[in-house]
Amino acid sequence: MQPRQFASAGARPQDGQRHVLRRGDRFERESLARVLSLVRSGGATTRQDIVAMSGLGRAVVADRIASLIRCGLVEEGDLAASTGGRAPHHVRFRSSAGYLLACSLGITKLGVALVDLGGRLQVEHHEPWDPVRTAEETVDRIEALFDWMLEEHPEARGTWGIGVGLPGIVELPEGELSDKPVLHLMPDWQSYPVVERLRARFGAPVWIDNETRLMAIGELDSGRATGTRELLFVKMGTGISAALFSRGRIVRGARGFAGDIGHLAVSDDMSVVCRCGNTGCLEALAGGSAIARQAQQAAADGRSPLLADRLANGSEITAAHVASAANMGDQFCIELLTRSGRLVGETIAALVNAANPSMVVIGGGVAQAGEILLRAIREAIYRRSRSLATQDLQIIRAELGRTAGLVGAGVAVADELFAPAYLPTWVGHGTPRRRDATGATDSRPDRISRPTDASSRPQASTAGLSRLSDREGEA
Repeated sequence: MQPRQFASAGARPQDGQRHVLRRGDRFERESLARVLSLVRSGGATTRQDIVAMSGLGRAVVADRIASLIRCGLVEEGDLAASTGGRAPHHVRFRSSAGYLLACSLGITKLGVALVDLGGRLQVEHHEPWDPVRTAEETVDRIEALFDWMLEEHPEARGTWGIGVGLPGIVELPEGELSDKPVLHLMPDWQSYPVVERLRARFGAPVWIDNETRLMAIGELDSGRATGTRELLFVKMGTGISAALFSRGRIVRGARGFAGDIGHLAVSDDMSVVCRCGNTGCLEALAGGSAIARQAQQAAADGRSPLLADRLANGSEITAAHVASAANMGDQFCIELLTRSGRLVGETIAALVNAANPSMVVIGGGVAQAGEILLRAIREAIYRRSRSLATQDLQIIRAELGRTAGLVGAGVAVADELFAPAYLPTWVGHGTPRRRDATGATDSRPDRISRPTDASSRPQASTAGLSRLSDREGEA
């Protein structure tokens, strides 16, 4: 399992906290992480497998396995089949050794989850969220939901790490991992201490990244993109953004801006001003808000009978209602989704020509509109891309829906915790939780803030991640 490049926010040890390396410690660090990675990924299930796949000697592997067993990350189980001589024991990663907290914030929805170290969701909760809420109000709610989940699951109170996905750009100085990411969600987010609050509140390292990248990681880990190394993930929600993976690694750009395709100019139409202040942006013409805006006008003008009936009843019109009307044969809605799909597809075609991915995954709430939209996207990609770039290209709809960002946050945090540069800084203590001056880990504060009503309580996740295609998409 190759670590992804996740936006570190306060988790990397500071200069005065780094593990003191002795001669040979670099080999020890890298070999320990290599052995753990093979066991975590399931690629190696016995010591013999690890020796064969890692290139390390038997004595080294035995020592690293012993270290991992002592700290509770690995366990040996039943005997495996013998290939001659003594039968080896199975070696397994203990995904229940610790738990992670994950949050995925969209423009209009908020999701939180409790995740084990293997990236499996133990409980998840989703609720509507108003984008005009302040950073403080949003973090207050995230903390309240985290508190409630930890109260319901006391075995997870010693949280090992926290991953948060936010809409908009997560800026990283020089494109490198940093403990001071700049959040471009709203003006008050840029200076708000999100990392510091969560780290102090729960005593665990915190990472923040763009939600689209985390959704892509979720699809790579547990969705239809599993095993893909050259991937373009496009989220169509209220806005439009993308995440590009090359050789299994995220392409971030110089300052973390890579993937902001919603503000590419696709039209000379000056009548619609994008939220960025420019005109002709893809998001302003084909995003969820744009579809809803055009549908609202068509309903008022009588160009869509089905939407006009809904408007007459005083009901809101969203992109989901446009999709429903299109599937019922409403001609205006069919044309609207086709036009939006064509604009998105032509933009993706330029990226396909430039980056040559082997798979394009379309996710987000608007992507759930159905085959009318997806067909228009596919047709535009094939029409505007070079034939060699699309020769083996797969264009599919995302599988995990709104759960993708939570899965991605959990997987990315686990990858960071077990990365060669970070694992040795805490593995000797048995936990990455913050330690006080005595070396003891901080205990979680006693304050518990519960959701205010039963309907907003987190719900247990009972479906396997491979069967989450029926979940709602996130706007």
